[in-house]
Parts: sequence; C-alpha cells; structure tokens
Amino acid sequence: MHRRALVFVVLALVGCSKASDESRTKRAPTAPPPPTVEIPATLKIEVSIDGAPAPAVDAARLLALPPDFADAERKAWRLTSLVPAFNAPGRTIEAVGPSGMTLKLDAPTSATATAPVLFLTRRGDIVVTVLDPAQPFPEYHGQGGRLRRPGDQQPHLSPVTALRVAGP
Repeated sequence: MHRRALVFVVLALVGCSKASDESRTKRAPTAPPPPTVEIPATLKIEVSIDGAPAPAVDAARLLALPPDFADAERKAWRLTSLVPAFNAPGRTIEAVGPSGMTLKLDAPTSATATAPVLFLTRRGDIVVTVLDPAQPFPEYHGQGGRLRRPGDQQPHLSPVTALRVAGP
C-alpha cells in the first residue's frame, strides 16, 4: 500500500511539469538571415597603436573601404587594411569584446597566410576571425558534430569594441 502511494506521488509530480520547463526544450527555429546585410550604423570600434589612440573603425570607414573578401552574403576586411600599423613583422593585434574577453592575433607572414579580418556575417554581426585567402568563405553547412566533421575551428570574437596593435 505504501509503495502504491509513492508511485502515485512520483507520477503526479512528473505529469505536472511547469510550462516554463517545456518551453526550454521546445525552441523556435532561428529566422533565416535577411536578403541583404548592411553594416550596422552604430558600429564603432576603438583603435589604439602602442597605447596611443588612433582613428576608430566605424560604419562610414567600412563603407568607404572596399572589402578584401566578399560574396553575395558576406564581407570581410583584412585588419592590415583597416589598421595599416598592424601590417609589419612582429606586430600583434588584440581584439577586445565588451566583457573584456580578448583575441590576440599575429600579423600575417605572407599574402597566402591566414588573414586576420573584420567579418560582417550574413546576420549583420561584426566578428574578428581569420580567413584563408584561397577559400575565405568555405561551406560548413551540414558539417556539425553529428557527422563527426570539424566545421569551422577558427578563433572568433564578437562583438568587438576595441582593437589594440602592439609590437616592435
């Protein structure tokens, strides 16, 4: 008799789950990206070179500078194009996020080496990452963990609030 009461209580608890518990497991799919992507008008990335302030990277500057890599949906500018002081041997650039998280990248050693870039994604996000100049926008769709394929393994930082260049 005592065992039946215990089973009844357990079944009642399981059957009376909160709607909030169910909504965590049932999520709406992410909306598809917009047909065209614009550079965010509010974009402003502070730049410093060896501790001294330099002109910021903003929407007007990106609009005036043609992207180094582009396709119908994405654009990317080499950080060496945006911050020419970074284009020297031994220099490093540190991208800083709003929480203080940083991503430190070295200046590319050749034109064919992976290039640190400021990347405008299909969803309008601004990301600092590295791209392979030979294939800047590889196809990653369907290459997730379920099929034991690596997908994109490059370092990323988004959003970006500052770029700091340092070195010899």
